Amino acid sequence: MRLRPDQLSTALTKQLAAVYLLSGDEPLQLQECGDAIRAAASTAGFTQREVLTVESGFAWPQLLAASQSRSLFADKKVLDLRIPQGKPGKEGSQILQTYAAAPPPDTLLLITLPQLERSQQQAKWLQQLAKAGVWIPIWPIEGAALVRWITQRLQQAGFQPAPEVAPWLATQVEGNLLAARQEIDKLRLLQPPGPLR
Repeated sequence: MRLRPDQLSTALTKQLAAVYLLSGDEPLQLQECGDAIRAAASTAGFTQREVLTVESGFAWPQLLAASQSRSLFADKKVLDLRIPQGKPGKEGSQILQTYAAAPPPDTLLLITLPQLERSQQQAKWLQQLAKAGVWIPIWPIEGAALVRWITQRLQQAGFQPAPEVAPWLATQVEGNLLAARQEIDKLRLLQPPGPLR
């Protein structure tokens, strides 16, 4: 299943998937989506977490071994797989397809990838993992969508922004969501919730 980042929180309240794929180059959205998935997993009893980063010389069978190993104290675990290059290679593709065919019931696989090119999006391993779980492609937020995002964040912080506030802030941060969040955090320190002009 494919979801937008703004659909994730609703989906997490219904049921956890066995696999989550996050792909994109926008750091704040990647972080927030990953945090939301890990928090939902923790609430559902996934008390153990193992981080695997695919770097030069990474042994792909390590992923299958990690999914099958059990702790004495934790029944459920999150496997946090990070693929910074976005390409698992031939061996990795085969192992990911094997995993997608029969994900362990007590393991949640969270895969973080950079922005994927169209050819990578059509890869068999990615399509099979998306069928076994949820794929969340993350794109930069720009223009009117950025203004809406800033308005929503200001409202979540307790402010009622005047119509000109969010467009002005959007031009100041130039599409950088981390900078926008920092500015909103500063406002929360400098001013009590309420009208914002």
